[in-house]
Amino acid sequence: MNITTYESINQVDEAEWNAIVGRDRLICRHEYLRGVEASRINDCRYFYPVLYKNGRIVAHACLYFISTELDSFAQGALKSGVEWMRRKWKTFMMLQSVECGTPVALGNTISIREGVDRVIVLGQIVGEAERIARKLNVGVLLFRDFYDGELGFYDKLSDFGYTRIENLPAAKLDIRWRTFEDYLCNMRSQYRRIFRKRIASFESEGGRIEVVKDFACHSDEMERLWMNAYNHAKEYRREVLKKDFFENMDKFLGSRSAAIIATLNGSMVGFSLLLIDDETLVTLFCGLDYSYSKDYYIYFNLFYEAIRYAISCGCRKIDLGITTLVPKLELGADVVTLNMYMKHLNPLLNLVVPRLFRLMTPKQVPETRRVFSR
Repeated sequence: MNITTYESINQVDEAEWNAIVGRDRLICRHEYLRGVEASRINDCRYFYPVLYKNGRIVAHACLYFISTELDSFAQGALKSGVEWMRRKWKTFMMLQSVECGTPVALGNTISIREGVDRVIVLGQIVGEAERIARKLNVGVLLFRDFYDGELGFYDKLSDFGYTRIENLPAAKLDIRWRTFEDYLCNMRSQYRRIFRKRIASFESEGGRIEVVKDFACHSDEMERLWMNAYNHAKEYRREVLKKDFFENMDKFLGSRSAAIIATLNGSMVGFSLLLIDDETLVTLFCGLDYSYSKDYYIYFNLFYEAIRYAISCGCRKIDLGITTLVPKLELGADVVTLNMYMKHLNPLLNLVVPRLFRLMTPKQVPETRRVFSR
């Protein structure tokens, strides 16, 4: 096998790339990666290692460079002090890393053709990621985001000096109902009553909610509402999305993307960006007008519509993402552990940095909810 790393997904033939991407892995597909690459997210640079055997692709991955502000939740004098220091020293309190994954979705981006030796492939991808990191003068590498069922193989990353750490947990809802009304009727009465109250509160004030397939025309409002959510975030904040991200998700994904748009008296007050995978509906990002959201339960109504839409599309599950787990558990979702593998290229720092990162990652163990009667 030989490996070639491209700095744009456009340098790789789309059909050949997608030929080895498995089902329900939309974030690994050429069209999704094209949309992300075109969206100028933060200071990201992208790298696509592709392994060939006898002239055909047998494996590939997406890597990216990104800078993370470690003071993203600092306020007041501390924030002012950091900003002053950053004017003198641009990388002060900045973590620069090379990561295997994608900056705006959860899940690992390694694809391997059936019958190929996966251990050899993993070793080549690791070697290439570390070569790129050294070239960029970056010490920290992350391989993201692996579910517990994938650890049997990917724990082999420890053989290359990587330490497994937990990311923030995600929430997933298994769909087992034929209609949205079936979903509500399967709930215990107190949860069903809350749902109906929130829907009625929104609709009684002229609220309207719909799934829009061609949503690029709403990109200005989506950027504004998304920045509201970004600035309100208390658990995680890194990637900054501009209007072109929403336009590119519509342009490149076509029928595999949609937006739930919430309006009050004709004004857009919330949205949820959806990815429509083979079996899973992904609620990728949402944005809110906080002057209305609390009184009219806009955040909750966006999720209710996502569930309704997933059922109507025949999806088997909904990926509700990380952060704000409590309201997602009240939908009936389960908490799912996400794992990452971290390494610092300096052997001494590699003994310390992953463990410090593990200590700094917020531990979330919300109480489970018995939402359904059966």
